[in-house]
Amino acid sequence: MKVIKNINNNVSLCLDSKGNEIVAFGKGLGFIKPPYEIDLKKVERTFYNLNPNFINMIQDISVEAFEIADKVMNYASIVLDCELNANLVFTLADHLNFAIKRHEQGVNLKLPIVTDIEQLFEQEIDVGRYALTLIQDRLQISLPKVEAAYIALNIINSEFNNMRKDGDINDKIIQDITVLIERNFNIKIDIESFSYSRFVSHMYYLLKREKKNHRIKSDNKRLYQSLVDTYPKTYQCLLQIKNYFNTACDWNLADEECLYLMLHINRLYAREDCYQ
Repeated sequence: MKVIKNINNNVSLCLDSKGNEIVAFGKGLGFIKPPYEIDLKKVERTFYNLNPNFINMIQDISVEAFEIADKVMNYASIVLDCELNANLVFTLADHLNFAIKRHEQGVNLKLPIVTDIEQLFEQEIDVGRYALTLIQDRLQISLPKVEAAYIALNIINSEFNNMRKDGDINDKIIQDITVLIERNFNIKIDIESFSYSRFVSHMYYLLKREKKNHRIKSDNKRLYQSLVDTYPKTYQCLLQIKNYFNTACDWNLADEECLYLMLHINRLYAREDCYQ
């Protein structure tokens, strides 16, 4: 196996004997300047068929988060008795990394649909709870129980990547809103990036709820007002999106929907702005 690029001290991009690209994890893999042949004994885990856009995320995510995500993914494959996309380990690791940072900063979100997830996706919730146990055992960090539902959503998104049943209509709405965000922040969004994929998933859930007239309820209104005060530029973008929904769909987004939408816009803008 040949290392062709070091991502960080413990992660490298490699080529196997057949010329396939692999992301390899192992302590100290990135200390030697590539290209060089690697001692397979140093490789702890490898990942094939990864979205190239996810590779850029690795340097921002702790090794511990990846190790936990890998164990969670293996557990999920057993519990759900299915083969999961290899990219799931990256989405999970990114989520876990972000959840831990949020918790350390004292930002704990409520998920209004947690009961629905618990009732409809018992196995996925079991995977989420397993992840929380791993985090507690490995990092001595006790994340809120609601994080099990958030983790379950990552698994659900991986299982059901065909949510576009009303594809043409939904895609048009999402494309229009993407353009609004790009214009407001003067950025070009990478539609192949993980941040955008997460944003799109959120939009599909939002569209599905609105079409069924199912409004989420939460106690996060104080946090919403805090975001409005802290991120005025994002709020101005949100107002345009609200106006779009009102004009194009005759929908009036509730504050709870606006809160989660602002969080995703902020996350999307922060990631894209890094590459301006």
